[in-house]
Amino acid sequence: MMDPVNLLLTVLIILLAAGLGGIGMLIYQSGKTGSNVETNSKKAQNASTQKKMEYPKEDVQKFMEFDKIEDDMIIQDRGNRFVMAIKCQGINYDLMSETEMLAVEEGFSNFLNTLKYPIQLYVQARSLNLEDSINSYKDRIDALREDYVKMENQNSIAKRSGNMTNRQREQLDFELRKKRVLLEYGADIVNYVEKMSMNRNILQRNYYIVVSYHTSELGLATSFTKEEAHDLAYSELYTRCRSIAGALAPCGVQTSIMNSMELAEMLYVAYNRDDSDVYNIRRALDNGFYRLYSTAQDVLEKKQMAIDTQVREQAIADAEKALQEAMNKLKDKNGLTYEEQQEDSAKAQAMQLIIDNSDQFEQEVVDDALINLNSQMHMPILDEDEVEDLYQSDEKETKNDEMNAIGLDEKETSDDKKTRGQEESNSITSNIEDIISGISNGKIPDDESLV
Repeated sequence: MMDPVNLLLTVLIILLAAGLGGIGMLIYQSGKTGSNVETNSKKAQNASTQKKMEYPKEDVQKFMEFDKIEDDMIIQDRGNRFVMAIKCQGINYDLMSETEMLAVEEGFSNFLNTLKYPIQLYVQARSLNLEDSINSYKDRIDALREDYVKMENQNSIAKRSGNMTNRQREQLDFELRKKRVLLEYGADIVNYVEKMSMNRNILQRNYYIVVSYHTSELGLATSFTKEEAHDLAYSELYTRCRSIAGALAPCGVQTSIMNSMELAEMLYVAYNRDDSDVYNIRRALDNGFYRLYSTAQDVLEKKQMAIDTQVREQAIADAEKALQEAMNKLKDKNGLTYEEQQEDSAKAQAMQLIIDNSDQFEQEVVDDALINLNSQMHMPILDEDEVEDLYQSDEKETKNDEMNAIGLDEKETSDDKKTRGQEESNSITSNIEDIISGISNGKIPDDESLV
């Protein structure tokens, strides 16, 4: 039999081992559960962080506080609120006399008493940008320098001529000195303004009066369309702004209603205070900063345009080829190119003009002109016999004139010979007219018609 003491010890060892195993299992289970809880907590934290990083688009639009700028107005609240602004030129109140101060105060109090609608006073501080002023000054300095150089050259030329009196020389020297002083003074102004522009701490305050209008002021707003409400709002705001400008005029305040570009610039400066003095809105618009992305032309449209261009070029080439072939055929038929035919047609029309006005000139002059034009044609209208007849008729007329001058008589009188020569010339002229009319109608004379 087993000793009771050993048995007891064995039982205790078994119980102790079982207890330690149970404790170990509990520790393991608790550790696994804790890791799962930690993992879940990290996932939940990451999800919440990701949600916080998302910025809804409508929140940004609400931050801008306006929908668009249109027709010199800022449109807000989905077209239910319209805003127009007046830019005011400030006055130096401290340098005024007591009487002027009282007049300004009285005028401003009258302005406030006449207000029947709410307004807002907005002051905007900007860094002084003198770039435009500097460029304007430099352009004027260049023009003055050119005038000075021109005047100096004229002065030196006038002095070298030696035809000037002392008084005239003094006057020229005075004008030249005045121009030089003006040029030096302008150069000093440019240098001073450039030095000022280097100091970015110079601020300029702009003063604005903001006038707003709600569609609810229309009364039965639902009876108007959006376009009608827009037009009514513009008319009312413009009337209010003109009234404000007239009320501020006695105070010496110069006002101007801002256009759409000026309103955009005012808002751009308000939302971009750090960059507006370096990168203004005009330069930003010219560089297209508002474009989030650029798109290329559609591939199919681009291909279609290339095909259309190719077809058009091919059509032009085919037309040129067809015209060239037709001109070659015409040349083979008549022996002349198209250009040569056009030149002959022009010469023929010139001959027709001479014939139509032949009664204003002597017959010899007319015949010589016709022969000259006929000789310049690629395919002459008159053949050699007709040209010879014209020459002979001119010689006979000349001879008859000489014989009449010396009193000689022949079988035929001079009048009969002139009449016969005129008839021969008229018959040739009528033949020329028939041929010219054929050329004008596009018919080229052949050899038989020229005989």
